Amino acid sequence: MAPAELTPSIAQSIVAAVTDLRGVAKLSPGRFGEVALLFPGERIHGIRRPTPQDDTHLELHVVVDVSAGVPLAELGAATRTTVRNTWPAASRVDVVFDDAV
Repeated sequence: MAPAELTPSIAQSIVAAVTDLRGVAKLSPGRFGEVALLFPGERIHGIRRPTPQDDTHLELHVVVDVSAGVPLAELGAATRTTVRNTWPAASRVDVVFDDAV
């Protein structure tokens, strides 16, 4: 069975679900806007596929809300779980903490 395709609406759902987590301020587009999924006419920042050979491997770049007091290990695990609950086809989810506010 082929993995479910990551569509723009699923990617937006992932971003929305992750940014709703306690301890996440937002997702980061990277220093030059390079962290994004590109779809026809649309760019979804903060999430990308780091490996062109594996469409189910995702990388999320998180800006941490330190006032929430959530340990980074817990936040990383919650982010991975949230992504997999939103898009079960995700085989690997890497979480990068880009910044803290």
